[in-house]
Amino acid sequence: MFVGRRMTRNVVTVGQAETLKRASHLLKENRIHQLAVVEGGDLVGLVSGTDIRNATMEGAALPARGGPAAGNEVVEAIMTREVVTVSPSDTVEDALVAMLKRRLSALPVVVGTRLVGIITKSDVLAAFADTLRVEETGVRIEVVLPDGIRSCLRLVRELGEMKADVRSLVFSPAGDGFVAIVRLRTIDLGSVRKTLKAAGFEVVEGPLFPE
Repeated sequence: MFVGRRMTRNVVTVGQAETLKRASHLLKENRIHQLAVVEGGDLVGLVSGTDIRNATMEGAALPARGGPAAGNEVVEAIMTREVVTVSPSDTVEDALVAMLKRRLSALPVVVGTRLVGIITKSDVLAAFADTLRVEETGVRIEVVLPDGIRSCLRLVRELGEMKADVRSLVFSPAGDGFVAIVRLRTIDLGSVRKTLKAAGFEVVEGPLFPE
């Protein structure tokens, strides 16, 4: 999965010289949490609702001292200049790791310095939901595969012999082996479990690692 296929292309942006009042209006109007700051198509910064609220609180007393009202302060004064970005050719997994490590809710997508899109946590979740086909009708089953790749291959062969309509198949490391998370287009979960157990597989009935 690549960022370029999952990103939002129509990005709501703001210029450096725009006021915080204008930026705040754009955030509320579009129900988003941050704005890419762009000049001539190039990404130069990022400003969030939290940035604006903090600036407004800090500058609330300025008019009494003869300074400018906080709402009239410009975006350039408070924007984040060192922005974490991804490119369209990066994977969605790369974007997810960056978001988790930096505790970010979205990443601007750039080619060089030119802004071409933005990818959010919602976009990432939607990408994985589509890959796993979690919204389709069917059942989910977990199978313990202690012998690594040999068990994986044996499971695939068994599913093929069952002529099961596999909608997604994910292998997750567990100890020295794997756990296979399988989604099947069927409502007869009992028969699938019975067949796999008869073939010698350990089918997870509840939490694999109970507390």
